[in-house]
Amino acid sequence: MARGVGTVSVRRVNSPVAVVTGASRGIGRAVTERLAASGHQVVAVGRSRTQLDDLAERTGAVPLVLDVSDADAVADALAQVEADLGAPSLLVNNAGVAGTSGPTWDQDPTDWWRVFEVNVLGAFLCSRAVLPGMVARGSGRIVNVSSNAAFFRVDDDAEGLINSAYMASKAALIRFTEAVAAEGDASGVRAFAISPGMVKTDMTAEIFADEWDEPDLWSSPELTADLVAFIDSGALDALSGRYLHAANDDWRTLAGRAGDILAHDLHSLRVRTD
Repeated sequence: MARGVGTVSVRRVNSPVAVVTGASRGIGRAVTERLAASGHQVVAVGRSRTQLDDLAERTGAVPLVLDVSDADAVADALAQVEADLGAPSLLVNNAGVAGTSGPTWDQDPTDWWRVFEVNVLGAFLCSRAVLPGMVARGSGRIVNVSSNAAFFRVDDDAEGLINSAYMASKAALIRFTEAVAAEGDASGVRAFAISPGMVKTDMTAEIFADEWDEPDLWSSPELTADLVAFIDSGALDALSGRYLHAANDDWRTLAGRAGDILAHDLHSLRVRTD
């Protein structure tokens, strides 16, 4: 596995520190731009040095080339972030890969497991690295980018969309989020799983090539960036551990429904028996 090769060496600033993975393009890039514009010192994590340098030039973000599935590299890099900038107050685990669709029995085991290494292990490693600082400070938020692929009904109409590694990894992220939220609650740490909806990215280009020109299908990455910023404001802290959809939920009003959502265990991944 590639080791982290980014270097974080900038002076301390009196700005909240945010770490965004998968920041090179698409959703992560939009989130980085939004947080930087709102005054955060953003550490933009990705695999493409060229794209990260361009993003840094545009936004002032700190570029960090890193394989989020490499435990030693993540620990070292985020320790350096904390030493140089201070403990991150926000982590957005957006790095992800789709793998390939098709029958599970035709999947290469290494390729199948690689989806979990990036989508789930990566989120765990980055969270594990920033959580001690958040717990010590008594505040912090983690946002894990999941997907409706975690629970959509699999039937004949979904045949071309069945991707066991991706679906399972996104379901795991939702449960991981709920666990972190419960563990961090007493320390003021909040965690959220979100779906960006259908966003035009390199990941979706191949899967939804036939629907590429259907405007009603797609959500803008900026909508997810707005949701992340809203979460970071603390407005949805009462819903820590819940799953929020950037395009389908009226998330600006959800705080007013928090009591009902919690009482009926909504916005969660559960098995229904009735």
